[in-house]
Amino acid sequence: MTNSFNFGQADVLFTDVDDTLTTDGQLLPETYLALCRLAAAGIRVIPVTGGCAGWCDQIIRTWPVTAVIGEGGAFYAERTAPQTVRWHYWNDAASHKRDQETILTAVAALDLDFEPQLASDQAFRYVDVAVDYNQQQSLSSEQVAVLHNALVGRGFNVRQSSIHLNVWLGDFDKSTMAVRVGQEVLGLDLQALQQRAVFIGDAPNDESMFRCFPLSVGVANIRKHLPGMAHRPAAVVSQRSGLGFAEMAENWLRQRTESDLPQAETHPV
Repeated sequence: MTNSFNFGQADVLFTDVDDTLTTDGQLLPETYLALCRLAAAGIRVIPVTGGCAGWCDQIIRTWPVTAVIGEGGAFYAERTAPQTVRWHYWNDAASHKRDQETILTAVAALDLDFEPQLASDQAFRYVDVAVDYNQQQSLSSEQVAVLHNALVGRGFNVRQSSIHLNVWLGDFDKSTMAVRVGQEVLGLDLQALQQRAVFIGDAPNDESMFRCFPLSVGVANIRKHLPGMAHRPAAVVSQRSGLGFAEMAENWLRQRTESDLPQAETHPV
């Protein structure tokens, strides 16, 4: 164990959502309070999720966040007025929609010994396609691997979240859009963003963020994925999911206000 993780002068937080902010599918009051405390302390919070556009619309309108990145980096949304949201796509809405239709057709045509099911929120997605393996469906690890390989073999990008396989066409991912948000929303170049931003996540589809941001944290449930991950968080907190997020936030806020006190314990990867 170590308590050496140092948040330094960071004032930006990129955070995954599923199983990082949520706990067993729920946003706990402790977690939402931690989000509010971070925002009140002047930390700009930006969720980075594989979640659908519909979910992102709710987040940007109701949570204390600066922006939200959705569908694995396909777009970001920001409030331009209290009731006004502006959407920024990686490319443009029309080309993304054509790509989405191509993926949906390919998924429907897969010839496997099981039938892949789309995520229940697919109707609310603007860009990617989400195949459910661990939300309302329950696929074995072998079936997930077969499905993953079949989709990659057809030329698609595929990332595994804690509940879905997210499938898309295009040269974006979570980290590339995070860098764009740093430039367009925060006014920070890559070097400044890497010095001032923390990322917290839980799953293999967060690897690009762990690779991009040196100040990175995993919630405890990431441990089961670490053996297969090439890019890992710099530290892992002791608690899982939303309580792990709250643990990270408490540590960060304590360092900002009481830097002479010991830091909360984290566990090295």
